[in-house]
Amino acid sequence: MTKGELCSRRKEIKYIVPYGKALAIGEQLDKLLQRDEHCADGPYLVRSLYFDSVNQIDFTEKLAGVIQRKKVRLRIYDGDESLCKLEIKMKTDDRQQKLSLVISASDAAELSRGNLNVLKKYFDTSPTSLKAYGIMTQGQYRPVVQIAYDRLAYKYSMYDTRVTLDMNVRASESNMDLFSRDVRYTPILCENVVLEVKYSGKLMGFLSALFAGFDLTQGTYSKYCAGRPVYYDFNF
Repeated sequence: MTKGELCSRRKEIKYIVPYGKALAIGEQLDKLLQRDEHCADGPYLVRSLYFDSVNQIDFTEKLAGVIQRKKVRLRIYDGDESLCKLEIKMKTDDRQQKLSLVISASDAAELSRGNLNVLKKYFDTSPTSLKAYGIMTQGQYRPVVQIAYDRLAYKYSMYDTRVTLDMNVRASESNMDLFSRDVRYTPILCENVVLEVKYSGKLMGFLSALFAGFDLTQGTYSKYCAGRPVYYDFNF
């Protein structure tokens, strides 16, 4: 694995939680876990640009409940153009592998315009760039939706545990400029929060007890699919 490239393998579970209950869970998490350094003073902004094939394979496989599936996206944090990540997220049931490659803002902009050739400059040092290029060229991938939300993130060293609360989830199917300061988003999750728990090995007992105490029901929510109502309503 080269500099600027990451690979993580974890189990992931999700809950859709009413906003008031999510605030209460956050208060308990503040007592039990350490906040991510990027949200010490409050949530940070996550913006993701999702790509899909010409026949919308990733979207349709998720809706169909296909066990093995993937997503391809560009992601930035708090509008910081110095940290642009190209990510391939592959899932088998509730287990995921995520490959990440840090690329320049200019290359991210080129990708969003459909220029996949910018990935070639990373081939010599990045297996992720080769994989992404193969997936995106074969499927004729192009950007289809931009998703944004405000995230509180918590971490625990054992079993590489990470808990996130994603609030104010919103989407745009018209503006594919990840760096635009004038995106007209449509809210897609107003009164609820997405709680995600990721870990390797097993979930710590005190966290299991916390979630059980709030009577949470595990779900399969996809921000990507939820963010495409225009496409869904037009085609299905």
